[in-house]
Amino acid sequence: MKRSAVVLGLSVLALTGLVMAQGHAGHSHGHGTPEPVRALSTQVHASQCWVRMLPEPTPSAAYLELENKGEQSVALVGASTLSFGHVMLHQTTEHDGMSRMSHTSEVEIPAGGTLRLKPGAFHVMLGQAKEDLALGERIILSLHLSDDTQVQAECELRPAKTQAY
Repeated sequence: MKRSAVVLGLSVLALTGLVMAQGHAGHSHGHGTPEPVRALSTQVHASQCWVRMLPEPTPSAAYLELENKGEQSVALVGASTLSFGHVMLHQTTEHDGMSRMSHTSEVEIPAGGTLRLKPGAFHVMLGQAKEDLALGERIILSLHLSDDTQVQAECELRPAKTQAY
């Protein structure tokens, strides 16, 4: 009986790792290699996550706060979710009265500080929804950090007109 419980526990653990690895396999930062499975960060915490849902095929965007309670700065270097097939870090900038979005490879989270991903600034772009998603539902967003850890954020799906948390 005890051996069965141990085998079952190890099987669940292995399956969990496989599912996590597969969840990252579709996201490669454009380099053709899957993201490694990352441990959860002990110094960075996510809060106030929400997604501005737009009708397909228009990409949606995720916004949140990342608080670094550690003594070392760390960078946000990517993100992934099982709910969307295409996930990228973006920055909105304004030049001569025109807004422009561009891909960014990393954003620093200062030691003892907070990074706010918000409309008109840094955000996580979400494209190619993998399932029918409804307003009010929640998705899990994994945020990849430069120290090879990750932060999990539960994000509420909100209407397109939403401007802030």
